[in-house]
Amino acid sequence: MSNIPPSVIPLENLALLLSDPARWAILLELAKGEPLPVKELARRVGRTPDMTSKHMAVFRDAGVAVVGYGRLYQLAPGLRPEPGATTLDLGHCLLKLDTRQ
Repeated sequence: MSNIPPSVIPLENLALLLSDPARWAILLELAKGEPLPVKELARRVGRTPDMTSKHMAVFRDAGVAVVGYGRLYQLAPGLRPEPGATTLDLGHCLLKLDTRQ
């Protein structure tokens, strides 16, 4: 489970983050734990790299994703589920994701 207190990610940011089906698909990919570049995320969710990059800005602004070396995106350290886990704790809500796809 997350070790980030719920107050770190404002509810308004989470509401914006979860308001778009494309971001749900991206969240599912990130929850699998593999750091990915925008181009690969875009391919996996069936969106353009430009649009995926814009969605990733929402993830970064919300504090849900970070970009690291090589411009690889992944969930923020305190939000990463354990390998094989399907529950993602975003502070204000728990998400049950099927990461086996």
